[in-house]
Amino acid sequence: MREQPDHEKLDLIEMRRQLTALRSKHSGNLPITSLLNRFLVKIAFLAEPRDLAHEQYLRSEFERTLTKVKEIAARAKSD
Repeated sequence: MREQPDHEKLDLIEMRRQLTALRSKHSGNLPITSLLNRFLVKIAFLAEPRDLAHEQYLRSEFERTLTKVKEIAARAKSD
């Protein structure tokens, strides 16, 4: 998944596309799909961030979510 660069305006549509694709890829892994669904609900109806602080928060949550997905997937492979 492509992380959103800090210098570009946050593209929520692209973020939702990436999260949806990742959810499809891991559809058999309930912890991952639940994590992605929770974040998708947070951003589902946003047209754009309210302000710069909100944009930074969304970027950090997106990156944190991607990191957690990688960790969960790695644990699932090792089992």
